[in-house]
Amino acid sequence: MKIATPTITPRIPIVDALRGFALVGIILLHAIEHFDLLLYPEKSTAFLAKLDSIVSDIVLFIFAGKAYSIFSILFGLSFYLQMKNQAARGVDYQWRRFSWRLLILFVMGYLLSLLYIGEILTAFAMLGLLLLALNRLSNKWLIIISFLFLIQFPTLFIVRLSFTIPDFTYQQDWSAWQDVFSTFSKGSFLDVIRLNSWKGHLAKWQYFYNAGRYLQLIGLFTIGLLLGRMKYFENLKQHVSFTKKTVLFSGLLFISLYVASFFIDKSFTPSQAILIKALCESYSNLFFTLLLMSLFILISIEWNIENKPTWLSSYGKMSLTNYVMQPLIGVPFFYGFGLGMYAYFGITYSFLFGLLFLSFQLSFSSWWLKHHTQGPLEKGWRQLTNWGK
Repeated sequence: MKIATPTITPRIPIVDALRGFALVGIILLHAIEHFDLLLYPEKSTAFLAKLDSIVSDIVLFIFAGKAYSIFSILFGLSFYLQMKNQAARGVDYQWRRFSWRLLILFVMGYLLSLLYIGEILTAFAMLGLLLLALNRLSNKWLIIISFLFLIQFPTLFIVRLSFTIPDFTYQQDWSAWQDVFSTFSKGSFLDVIRLNSWKGHLAKWQYFYNAGRYLQLIGLFTIGLLLGRMKYFENLKQHVSFTKKTVLFSGLLFISLYVASFFIDKSFTPSQAILIKALCESYSNLFFTLLLMSLFILISIEWNIENKPTWLSSYGKMSLTNYVMQPLIGVPFFYGFGLGMYAYFGITYSFLFGLLFLSFQLSFSSWWLKHHTQGPLEKGWRQLTNWGK
């Protein structure tokens, strides 16, 4: 009787390409939002103001709430592949080693957060610990848990209260964001670091709580874990039918929610409308994310590039390095302690800055990987993870 032994899964180019696609969205979003300094020039021509509105609508429609979702799904997938590959090497990669890996990620994220309030690495590191527990569950339970986190149960409960309590009023607490924009625009470098060292994290988690993003992250991690167990990315052509069905159903559900959102204000009280809109946005972002990923995969298969290195896969292979590099350049460019370009660049000019910076990162990644097997931060993270092994 033969005993099946786990095999090592080689790096999957299309997964790197999807990470690269998510990074494209992240840099463009960060650029038009001035890296969370949401202040813009006071004066603008009518033409430029209209163009700003168009550019903003397009970038937000395609990437807002979706780029980070793709990143999150692939984070869960990467966890599964790491566990599988280490098991194939006979290495116990469970609690101790993976927790140490996440601690390193948290430290890198915290150092980055001193400069940029919107970094996501600390949240990934903290919530990523749950993957160790989730990985012990069956696929059936993972599907149930993912569903429960993604439906935003706390918001659903508050919606129910809004229909049962007379004169119900819903207000969100944004107190931690007080003085944030003024510090970023007028404060010194040390002022920014002082604010971000603690209050910035309170502000970020206040946003995560109000937007339900902490629940979404866990649900998205779980989807990635499930895709890993399905061997979905390892056998894409065998899952074409599943991918096409995902395009159909996610597209129909997204369109339905998007159209329904235009009628919410007329059908409910102001408090109910805020809550229901938040739910519709959360659900529609999820379905649009699945639609984007599925279309990306089908196009890659049609063009026969799903297993071939591309500029996007090189970009995504260095995702940690490129992600960290973005605020290291962008924050001093826009913030008051640096060049202060928030006061001069509207959304269109900021978008062009994002495209220029993206072009640089794409070229840099392609050049770097011709001489190295990993990005500099990826290599450092791996070496620290294996330190003392």
